[in-house]
Amino acid sequence: MSKRRSPSFVLSLELRKDPALFSVIANNLEICRVMYNTVLGSYLKLETQMKRERKYKKYIRQWKAVSKKLEQDHENPSLIQDKKHIEAQLSDLRKKYQLTEYASHHWVKPVRQHFGNRVNAAFAQKTVSRAWFAFREKLFGKAQKVHFIQKGKMKSFEGKTNDTGWRYIDRHIVYKDLRTSLIIKKHDAYAQQVISAIEEKEPFSYTTRDKGGTKTIDDHTRVKYVRIVQKKIRGKIRYFADLVINGYPPSKGKAIGKGRVGLDIGTSSLAVSSLSHVSLVNLAEDVQPVSDKIRLVQRKMDRSKRAMNPENYHADGTIKRGMKTWVFSKRYHILRSSLKALHRKQAVIRKQSHQRLANEILGFGNQFNIETMNFKALHLRKKETTISAKTGKYIRKRRFGKTIGHRAPAMFVSILEEKAKRLGGSLLKVNTHRFKASQYCHQRNTYVKKPLSERWHRIDEGICIQRDLYAAFLLMNSNAKGTKADRKKCLATFDSFKRLHNQEVRQIVNQQKIIFNSGIRFQS
Repeated sequence: MSKRRSPSFVLSLELRKDPALFSVIANNLEICRVMYNTVLGSYLKLETQMKRERKYKKYIRQWKAVSKKLEQDHENPSLIQDKKHIEAQLSDLRKKYQLTEYASHHWVKPVRQHFGNRVNAAFAQKTVSRAWFAFREKLFGKAQKVHFIQKGKMKSFEGKTNDTGWRYIDRHIVYKDLRTSLIIKKHDAYAQQVISAIEEKEPFSYTTRDKGGTKTIDDHTRVKYVRIVQKKIRGKIRYFADLVINGYPPSKGKAIGKGRVGLDIGTSSLAVSSLSHVSLVNLAEDVQPVSDKIRLVQRKMDRSKRAMNPENYHADGTIKRGMKTWVFSKRYHILRSSLKALHRKQAVIRKQSHQRLANEILGFGNQFNIETMNFKALHLRKKETTISAKTGKYIRKRRFGKTIGHRAPAMFVSILEEKAKRLGGSLLKVNTHRFKASQYCHQRNTYVKKPLSERWHRIDEGICIQRDLYAAFLLMNSNAKGTKADRKKCLATFDSFKRLHNQEVRQIVNQQKIIFNSGIRFQS
């Protein structure tokens, strides 16, 4: 029986400096790193042994054949049953080779004893569970390989409860006979409010599914467990405690609107359409200045690396194959530290930008319809090699990796979904290929495929609508199942949408604001 999951959120607070306690944290981080790598290595060895078995090869061939047939006949009950049977056999084979999460909890015991049981048992188990989650991605084909953690690169460890090991007690982090206080700033009203809710055991309730129905559970605010995190900020090592808290975070006075909202998200921009508001914005606009600095630092690092290691490069500047010895200058190490600081700053700015945008959109409605996008696939390079008919040169294989890395559209979707559900709203993820928002025209009631370069949708001779905003409009008027646009709703709301659309386009032109891939032109 699966464990019931209650709602939770995280409050991150810095630890007040305590040399003795910080020394123990650094020691525990290194031990956890060894545990992680040891267990991960065991998983990889057992996986190699399993893949040598004839049974495994046979099951994989059968699974691929059945999956291919199911692509043509989705609802064939016989094929569905065959696939379930093959997957059950593969599951039994994985259990035979101990490729499960709980096997790692047994493997870590001798490693923990080797280090004199200096790491709490619950923290050790949680660490090797992380190794399992990383390996599981490779085991089920979602990742090509896994990475071991280098010395000094383990940045966090966490427990399972607030009863043993590292724990939170009365605004302090306690471990055995050591303790240090948490730094709670006086002007941080949010942290003060959360800490007060913990101390007063503020009650809350949530609903969960129970035997086909719903059940209301009454609970109180408390710390579930503590995560200790190491960060390097401006060249100094600092330690933080992430308090994973049972309950809902304070709302900060935010209120959710009413009505449907359509969201058309791309790799770098977002189109929003509601009954009262239409907008087209860039995702994480504030990261661009930091991204420019990162690019310049990376170029300096590359020049320094080439100057110190000319023997590792060909005459045309390409890197030589095979084993090489690298020598890095003092300047290179300074630049690398600067690069890490910029990446940390960029991550903070990106998340804050997403949260501000999500808070703004929450006021437009309470039912959000958004297309599903496989951002992981979009960041990969193209497999096929093509030549341009116009220039005769090879077309570059790079796609949207850098843009997705800077703008993090998937993070925005998860932030919006979490905020909407917490405030009583809902988020419906619409299947992109089935809905076909970029192809449908509600006026003609037809689907016409358009090239990606065509950024405007022509309704008739006199009306052109920006493509992304029109897709958001169609998503706003989706049917209940999210399979297609409801034409009656589209016809009823189009005049209001067109007026708001024209206002938004005029505002973008007047402000001369560059919206990526929008097709909106203005004189600079």
